[in-house]
Amino acid sequence: MKIKIWLLRILLIAALLWWLSTIFGFSAETGEESQSFSDRITIRVVHLIEEDYENLNPAQQKTLFEKTSFAVRKIGHFGEYAILGVLVSGLLMTFSWFWKKRNALLMISTAVCLLYAVTDEVHQGFVSGRSPKVFDGLVDTAGGFSGTLFLWILVTMVLMIKRKRKR
Repeated sequence: MKIKIWLLRILLIAALLWWLSTIFGFSAETGEESQSFSDRITIRVVHLIEEDYENLNPAQQKTLFEKTSFAVRKIGHFGEYAILGVLVSGLLMTFSWFWKKRNALLMISTAVCLLYAVTDEVHQGFVSGRSPKVFDGLVDTAGGFSGTLFLWILVTMVLMIKRKRKR
């Protein structure tokens, strides 16, 4: 049993380090590179929202594109930190203290995500064409909390089902 836990921890630590470096890589992209990447995603989403996008007048296209771009970028922030929250909380769940203090998991995992979000935003301040944004840090932290909460609920439900089957 202990070997399985250690193997799981090693895998989670490797995944966590890979994901932290992925977030760092996104933040290291210049403003132009970042915008280009999100624009490619945005144009796909715009065509899903409005199949007749090409036939809209330029002002309508611009308005729809800008609103969609904002949402795409914020959902990206939220999603990447939700994954971070899942990885951090998953790692924390491999330690026995978690089972005695489950609420601490939400606080510790969210705090880790908040700390990384702050350092990530500061990092962006040193990248050409980028700047730190408090709102992005809040979106990141909300994503981290949501990922943590999702995993916490999932594990709790699985444990409840297991207990019911044993009865």
